[in-house]
Amino acid sequence: MNPLTMTQLVILLWSALILGPQTDRANGTRNLCSESVPSEIQRRLREEYPSWQIQKPENLSPRARGRWQSEKPLTCPGIAVGRFEKTTMSSYALLLVPVEHSDAGYRFLIFTQKSGETGYDGRLVDRLDGSGAANYFVRSVPISKFFDEASRRKFQAHEPEGVLLIDAAEKEYEVDVYFWSEGRYRHEPLDY
Repeated sequence: MNPLTMTQLVILLWSALILGPQTDRANGTRNLCSESVPSEIQRRLREEYPSWQIQKPENLSPRARGRWQSEKPLTCPGIAVGRFEKTTMSSYALLLVPVEHSDAGYRFLIFTQKSGETGYDGRLVDRLDGSGAANYFVRSVPISKFFDEASRRKFQAHEPEGVLLIDAAEKEYEVDVYFWSEGRYRHEPLDY
């Protein structure tokens, strides 16, 4: 067997870095769009949303994919992890799209660990029943980036983080921040 040349080695490493997280188990590589979610949440998604999947890079429109990549993502476009509901508990915001026709709508869910327990409470916080889902992705964000102290008091936004739901469609650019306030998730449009 011939040893790899330096050029071949660089190409292999570059391909693994760029393509690795976006491929699936069928190709024998990791899929960050499912493996970065706790197994209990994965089980609930299979049971409660069997015809839905987490938004993946390959489901995004070219414009949305470019916008998502400009955010320098560390996870997939359908997952945001943070302290959205309880300061000490992790939450998982998931953007689901249909398995068959991934642009035909979305379900935006947030799962938060139960206090003192191992389970998760799940909430449907938004939905789209129509085309355009290929333009959406989510990411976590510090609330302080958008709300100063007076705004935090006004909106009762006391948790450290929120979720951005970004619509990167060509003719309409919309960003909403979702945040926990007075026992429920609220959202406000942003200039972002």
